[in-house]
Amino acid sequence: MRATGFIGESRWRRRPASRVRYDALWADGRVEFDVSLTAAMYRGWPADFQPIEESVHANCPEVGTGRWVNGFAAVVDGPEVENPNPPGPRSGWPGRSGVAQREPSPRVRLAWRLTRGVVALGGGILLLTGPAADGVLGFVGVIFALGGAATLAGAVPRRFRWW
Repeated sequence: MRATGFIGESRWRRRPASRVRYDALWADGRVEFDVSLTAAMYRGWPADFQPIEESVHANCPEVGTGRWVNGFAAVVDGPEVENPNPPGPRSGWPGRSGVAQREPSPRVRLAWRLTRGVVALGGGILLLTGPAADGVLGFVGVIFALGGAATLAGAVPRRFRWW
């Protein structure tokens, strides 16, 4: 097995993400491109899956073709054939490094926190003042209102808190 690393786009957010594709070199000398690592492993190689997967990923650059790894997780020499069908922008499996691991900005986190707090507080007040307020929905309304108030209180910067 060997891995080819490339930068593709993430499935949902369309951001750059590290992706890999796997090639298999069989005992008869043929090379099979774009195989599933799991499917190729369970066609008769003797070692466990984890050591081979770690060795394949350890010998694969971020962008480019890695070295061949045999069924015992050892690096071996193999043919230098390239994939005739290069990887597309969204193909392959997620890579091991996080190119798209990006934290949202503080403003976005604050906006989401305020939105959740207002929705929870409003839903709690609506359940408390509604026609079924003296049943189970009243208790749920109290929980929602307290949770929304706590979320909104947590959005206040520390320098302005008196509590």
